[in-house]
Amino acid sequence: MAGSRRHRILRVCGWLSATWCIGTAAEPLVIGVDANYSLGLEAEGRSWRWEDGSGDLFSGMAKRGVRGFRVRLWTGDDGLHGKHGATRVVKRAVAAGLDPYLVIFLSEDWADMVKQPAPAMWKDLSVSERAAAVKVYSREIVAHFRREGLSSHLYEIGNEIDYGICGVYPGKGTKKTPESLSRDLWPKAAEIIRASQEGVLESDPDAKFMLHIAHWWDADFCIAFFRFMLGNGVRVDHPGLSYFPSSNIGGSLEISQFGEVATLLHAATGKPVIIPETAYPATPEFKGQFSRWKKEAPGYPLSPEGQRRWISDFLGYCGAHPAISGVYYWSPEWYGEGMWKGFALFGVDGVARPSWSAFAGLPGMRKAPRDSLYLEACNGRVTVVPVDAARKLAAKALAAILARHERMDVGYIRDISATKETLDGYQLNLRASLSGNLDLIRLPEQAVSGAAGGEEKAWRTAISLADPAKTRVVLFMRDDKEPAGFTDAVAARGLECIRHALLVEAPLKFGLGDDWRRDAGQPVGSRP
Repeated sequence: MAGSRRHRILRVCGWLSATWCIGTAAEPLVIGVDANYSLGLEAEGRSWRWEDGSGDLFSGMAKRGVRGFRVRLWTGDDGLHGKHGATRVVKRAVAAGLDPYLVIFLSEDWADMVKQPAPAMWKDLSVSERAAAVKVYSREIVAHFRREGLSSHLYEIGNEIDYGICGVYPGKGTKKTPESLSRDLWPKAAEIIRASQEGVLESDPDAKFMLHIAHWWDADFCIAFFRFMLGNGVRVDHPGLSYFPSSNIGGSLEISQFGEVATLLHAATGKPVIIPETAYPATPEFKGQFSRWKKEAPGYPLSPEGQRRWISDFLGYCGAHPAISGVYYWSPEWYGEGMWKGFALFGVDGVARPSWSAFAGLPGMRKAPRDSLYLEACNGRVTVVPVDAARKLAAKALAAILARHERMDVGYIRDISATKETLDGYQLNLRASLSGNLDLIRLPEQAVSGAAGGEEKAWRTAISLADPAKTRVVLFMRDDKEPAGFTDAVAARGLECIRHALLVEAPLKFGLGDDWRRDAGQPVGSRP
């Protein structure tokens, strides 16, 4: 692919900005939740307590700025997410003034990027027979929900259908690249999706459709998927992307990296993007299925305040982004000591976390977060973290090593592990690039050339040049020693300062991305 992703982003962003400025009216960002465990938790005797006392979960969320509601619908009548349970959820949401939409899973159990089981009643049918059954089911289920008060015309067909839907899924050893998927699996998936959409339209002629995948870190995969579906008769009114930054898949810790993918996807499809699933932890103290999803985004420690700030900044970023039309927070209600403990917006005792304040605000008035000036404090000394320069240096070094090996083989991994690149008092861990990360490790003071006075001059200069209207300071704290004169200097400049505590041995972790691989002429494969 000619050119780097960053160059493409600059061109696309220029086009979007021009379109935006000449008067293309955008609808205010829809802010919603997926809180489908609510009725089951109520049946267990649980309740949710806000700062002004206990109250109904649905009306409490509406009071705090939530407007949309994502309803999980599995095939079959019974169970928490079957027809009867989902109907009760729709009624509760509507009564609270929320606007629910249906996710038609076409499965009787969980279906996502790692599995897409067909319901027992359809699993022995051929793809064509399954599609015919799906059409009938979709027509009847939508007719039911419209009789029961569903007013939204948005329907999400399937859930995280990157690799297939309704029993169409790669077998063991099958490649999961767009090239491989487009030969067999995506055509079958498209047949089933088309059938579902035809059935929905028979009961709701005004229907609009979202397809939702989870490759939020890989613009090429996302574009290939949606272009394939659009080119094969599938209707896509909204591309949908999950986004869980603390999983750090593909090095996608930073909000702007996700925004770049959304920008490219919007430019490729001409459709506004929705984020049907997102969440960020308030604590690293959780276990279970998501126990590895505890990587801190820079400037957002895993704390109640860090969670609040991340949600506020993400909603602000999306609200100001012309390609994004909706965001739904996944399972804010699912509190307790279980696997979602960190991501819930209630503590383990059911008391609301500060993050709910991030949902408040007038539609259309949200502002994107300011750019960050990264500094690091240790033992009373402050250094400027050279993030942009380190990205360029890492890309150059990695491209040179890749050119010697031609592919990412054992020799390549050996060489990037052994290469020691340093910059302005930091060592770059090139091996972190295998996960899409830029890791910076501060060198011991005795290994850094220059005196502490030079460091002070550097950070004072950086602060003096920072525009408070466009920039904020993120100070990574290795200990609790307040740097002399730092607070006064920041305050005098009128800069917001976010303090992010880190363990002494933890590297500074940023996103690296895959631009350097494109620039080196290498394909960017999808990560499993």
